[in-house]
Amino acid sequence: MFQLCRSATANGAPAGAAPSSPNAAPVAMPPLRNRLSPEDRERKAAFETASVLQAELEARIQGEVRFDAGSRMLYSTDASNYQIEPVGVVIPRSVDDVIAAVEMAASHSVPILPRGGGSSLAGQTVGAALVIDTSKYLNRVVAFQPESRSVTVEPGINLDMLNRHVKASGLMFGPDPSSSNRATIGGVIGNNSAGAHSILYGMTADHILSTRVQLAEGGTVELGSGSGTGSGSASMDDLLRRARADDPTGRLLTRILAFRDTHRELIERDFPPHWRRATGYSLNEFLKPDDAFNPARLMASSEGTLGTVLNATLNLVETPVATGLMLLQFDDLIAAMEATSLILETDPSAIELMDRMLIGLTRQQPGYANMISFIHGDPAGVLAVEYYGHDERELQAKCDRLAERLRAHNVHLSTDPQIVLDPKRQADVWSVRKAGLGLLMSVRGDAKPIPVIEDVSVPVEHLAEYVAAIEELVAAHGTT
Repeated sequence: MFQLCRSATANGAPAGAAPSSPNAAPVAMPPLRNRLSPEDRERKAAFETASVLQAELEARIQGEVRFDAGSRMLYSTDASNYQIEPVGVVIPRSVDDVIAAVEMAASHSVPILPRGGGSSLAGQTVGAALVIDTSKYLNRVVAFQPESRSVTVEPGINLDMLNRHVKASGLMFGPDPSSSNRATIGGVIGNNSAGAHSILYGMTADHILSTRVQLAEGGTVELGSGSGTGSGSASMDDLLRRARADDPTGRLLTRILAFRDTHRELIERDFPPHWRRATGYSLNEFLKPDDAFNPARLMASSEGTLGTVLNATLNLVETPVATGLMLLQFDDLIAAMEATSLILETDPSAIELMDRMLIGLTRQQPGYANMISFIHGDPAGVLAVEYYGHDERELQAKCDRLAERLRAHNVHLSTDPQIVLDPKRQADVWSVRKAGLGLLMSVRGDAKPIPVIEDVSVPVEHLAEYVAAIEELVAAHGTT
């Protein structure tokens, strides 16, 4: 690197110049220019703010405060393809730590970003903000009431941990996204996750009884149809009575109820009619009748933008007594999509697709090669249809009825249907299905797949048409 310097004498004349007259006017030095560009000044101000915020956090909270370059790099990514470096990271040890972090970030106008397992596929947990990671310490079960089938948990507990805790009581959390071994309740609420059994259990919002939430503007609120009691049931009179209280919860409820009255007609007219979606605010909750309206459910699908969940009381469902799978292989993917409507008429608990790409990737992995022996040949797709029942006899009967129905409608399969009643073999099928994205992202080489179409909600009657159009589109662009 070369640097151009100008040497000068005491009176400001360049070195080597002829001496000036003793009576000559002194040469004025040019004014110093501000060498910081607007971008540099903004960066400098942000650095100074981050330094002050870091010092305040370290002095006040018991948890970990990480503003070093390594931690910021670590938290700049999640399971998506985005990379945005945060201002810093707080790993709280207590609810009080979360409250303090939110308040201090607000005092410096620094955005906050609650984070759990980082399993988001659309960049929801990365951003130029103060990341609050609850997964390390705030992962406890606060209270479990098996008699009322409810549980209160901290936001950092993942779904598998929660289900292990309640399993002995014959209960489980209904929504079951494939990332359940790392997806935390805070993230599941923020995303309004569903999973393979959504046709039975719906979305996460359907299972929220109450939440305790820290608002960015200050104040901790208790939300629930039971006026924050966690009971999950109350009348509109109870909510109106609670809204009259002069505290953060009362003031927020007043605004929520006013919003409901003002915009209910607009929401009813323009909100999408389909029930399964994981994008946008849960405005459909405002359409519930008075005796079913629960403001806590507004937190679902808000991705942390409405507040930071401190704990949540959730509804649990009974675990099935017995389950059975029916595996249907198709030579044509569109034919598999067309069969879905017919299968739904038989009241399955789940329908999941494994396409040719997933099957091929799975067969290449030593850890999964034995698990996928249930697939024969090279099908375009395999539908795994699950049924719940009280015993194997009932499950066999349900699978037989489906096979008969498919024959009656001339649905062409590449092999005879397989009925899987053995729990170990069923677990293999689900393991292969859940491994899908991880296997896809582990493809060797510099060229990596980029998920583009995420959480699309398509009416079942249009599913085959939609998939055919997508296949045509991606083929036209030379991709898959």
